[in-house]
Amino acid sequence: MENELIVSVYKFMGNDLLSGRTSEDGSPSAESLRQHILDNWDKYERISVSLDSVVQITRPFYDEAFAKLLEDHPLNDFNQKVHFPDAQEKIVKELNTAFKIRLKIIQSKRDKDKENDELGL
Repeated sequence: MENELIVSVYKFMGNDLLSGRTSEDGSPSAESLRQHILDNWDKYERISVSLDSVVQITRPFYDEAFAKLLEDHPLNDFNQKVHFPDAQEKIVKELNTAFKIRLKIIQSKRDKDKENDELGL
C-alpha cells in the first residue's frame, strides 16, 4: 500500500465552481470524484483532498462526492483515511452538515430495511 494520494479537486474537475452530482456529457462530476476516491481507497494509507483554488461548492456536490463515501465506509474509517488539509472553516462546516444528513439517510434506510425484514417483505 502506498502512503498518500493527493487529489486536487480543482485539477480533477477542471473548474472552480463545483455543483451538481453527475454529468450528462461524461465530464468530471461529483460522482466521478467519489468513484476516483473509492477506486484508490485500498491502494493508499491516506487520501488528501485539496480544495485549493475552488471558489464554491454546492450541497449536492458535497453529498455526492464526499458524504456518500459513508455508504461504503464507516465514518471512523473515513476520518482515518480522508483528509482535507487546506479546507477553510466554511468548507469544514458544509462537509460536516453533508455528513450528518447522509448518516441520517443511511440510518433511515437501515431502519426501513430492518422493519421490512421483520414484516417479511
